[in-house]
Amino acid sequence: MAPPAPRQKRQEPGANPAPGGESAGQSVSPAASSTEVQAQLKKILASKGFAHSERLSRFLQFTADQALNGEAGKLKEYLIGIEVFDRDGSYDPRTDPIVRVEAGRLRARLNEYYATEGRDDPILIDFQKGGYVPVFKRRQPDLSLATRVRGSLRLMRDWKVALIIALLVLAAIASYRAIVASRQAAVLRKELDVAGRLAPGPEFAPVWGPFFSPGIETYIVFGSPMFFANAKDGVVLRNGLVNDPVNFLGDPKFRILQELFWADIGPRYDYAEMGDAIALHKLTAFFGRAGRLPTALPAHQATWEAIKDSNIIFLGTPRMNPLLKNLPVRQDFEWGVDNSVYNRNPRPGEQKVYATTSHRDLSTFLVIASFPGLRPGRKMLLLSTYSSPGAMAGVDYLTSSDSVRAMTRKLGLTDPDKPDHYEMLLRVITSKNLPVQTEYVTHHMVHE
Repeated sequence: MAPPAPRQKRQEPGANPAPGGESAGQSVSPAASSTEVQAQLKKILASKGFAHSERLSRFLQFTADQALNGEAGKLKEYLIGIEVFDRDGSYDPRTDPIVRVEAGRLRARLNEYYATEGRDDPILIDFQKGGYVPVFKRRQPDLSLATRVRGSLRLMRDWKVALIIALLVLAAIASYRAIVASRQAAVLRKELDVAGRLAPGPEFAPVWGPFFSPGIETYIVFGSPMFFANAKDGVVLRNGLVNDPVNFLGDPKFRILQELFWADIGPRYDYAEMGDAIALHKLTAFFGRAGRLPTALPAHQATWEAIKDSNIIFLGTPRMNPLLKNLPVRQDFEWGVDNSVYNRNPRPGEQKVYATTSHRDLSTFLVIASFPGLRPGRKMLLLSTYSSPGAMAGVDYLTSSDSVRAMTRKLGLTDPDKPDHYEMLLRVITSKNLPVQTEYVTHHMVHE
């Protein structure tokens, strides 16, 4: 039997505001005919943001068709997972967030469309946050200031006075707009100048170029340490060896927690490693300098299905990132259960094992690896480590001009005759749980 879909307040077309809110003086009528909606839907699906995204296009088309056919009440998370994302009868929305993740992307893509290509479109299609029923509305054009002035002047008997007043008003408006435009141009020039100085330079292209490509989303999947809580007593527990959000019920270590404390404890994901949070903040800021906005995704919410069409960055320790256990590539440098790095293909002069006995040691290791993505033209980047200082060191290393230049030279990333995917092992010297120095150890190039 299919699991029950989450309870959701029914929404009917025409029940919520337009994407991004309505501007002052702009009105929206609730009526939009089926023919108008179909024409608008066809235009959106042909736009730049949807034409190359089969997943979002299917989502929008299916929900719009259901709503137009009077089936809006059936648009629940479970049905969409089955019909749009090809889940089978065992699909459980509570453990597979694919629909919720893609609904957020769909709302964002529609807002982006109406802010650019569709800014003058008469029909608005939107989704209320937390719901899956599309809303169709007709946008009426704004009554401009000049139009309102002309309407008032028609009421005046003396057309000569009306003409003089109209000219004075229009002159005042023109002067005001000229002043505003001049100030805005000065602000824009200043912002562009600052952005030009802060934007990542060309030295970052061999490492980060594909992640800055327009039209391709990037997910940063960061570690989710699993805690367990008892709702009655409010006590929160953690076993550092229990981190799988899907299979923890069958883990003997979880059953020991139940025996020692309470049988009805459940998982909580309220926390993150401090170093991972700092590294995520720095990496997001780096993307912002390039004019890009990645999507941060906690590991317990990540599925291959949800992120397969995107560039992917894995950040932090593998023990808190379950997808890394099923990485669809073969790694030379792998983290073992003892938190040491195992060299599966040792070269002359390399160690078979790079041991890290504790994340509180004065040093740890960091693996920076680049692999092809799950779709053509996509990339996957790993910044995997055992400790918080390693995560911070990895982001610092890859966002530093000097480090990236040295890395590019050593790995030959600008040589068209050499592979552009790699695995690089670094040693991170730490003090008081902070990185103080990062040293190159060795690297292997990845041949596709």
